[in-house]
Amino acid sequence: MAIRGVIFDLGSTLIHRTGLELEREKCAALAAFAREELGCRDPEALARTLLRLRLEAWRRAEEEQIEYPAARSIGQALAAHGLPADPRTVQRAEVSFFAPEVRASRLYPGAQEVLDALAGMGLRLALISNATSHQLVLDIARKHGIVRYFDPLVTSAAFGRTKPHPSIFRHVLEAWKLPPHEVVMAGDTLGADILGAHSVGLRSILVDIEPNPDNSRFEDRVRPSARVRDLWEIPELVRLWSDSP
Repeated sequence: MAIRGVIFDLGSTLIHRTGLELEREKCAALAAFAREELGCRDPEALARTLLRLRLEAWRRAEEEQIEYPAARSIGQALAAHGLPADPRTVQRAEVSFFAPEVRASRLYPGAQEVLDALAGMGLRLALISNATSHQLVLDIARKHGIVRYFDPLVTSAAFGRTKPHPSIFRHVLEAWKLPPHEVVMAGDTLGADILGAHSVGLRSILVDIEPNPDNSRFEDRVRPSARVRDLWEIPELVRLWSDSP
């Protein structure tokens, strides 16, 4: 049974994981923008407000499987401190907010070469990323020269739903016009990537380069079709599955 497409996650799958410390740095970058460009008198308080709103948005997104974009949280934080929150200002603020994340992003070793190998096998490649900014994912993918591999490139910010909601996976299947058994999902999270993939009938590869501590919550509910600790294992897995009766 031939495998004809592979869907990738981004964070902790193709690029190194980031954490709460980077989120604080991003809030500080937004606060600096607000001080310099908008005359914010208490940038530290603004940074605290934004971090609180971001954490709450993440919690709600996980519970509801609906994305709450960064632009919304940024606009709420600016308005709460009496600062302009019109679309143009929020857009400029969002660029400043995500600049540290774009700078910090680093591909895993071999990531681009593995994508190239899979494309060379004639496979279709897509990206589904739970991200509060579509532009952020585009900027990271362009920075590292991998955007050209993905068609489509889907983010929860643009789609509206987050993994593991089945609709975001079906969106790629419909775009490709492929049945689920011909597509594989590769990602680092049991609760989002693997559980979501299985809900629509995809095979799954858990990418365990930097084991996700949150996976322990789902180990009794979902088991990936395969687990890898090196991205170079993925092309061989796809070949094996394609050659199996």
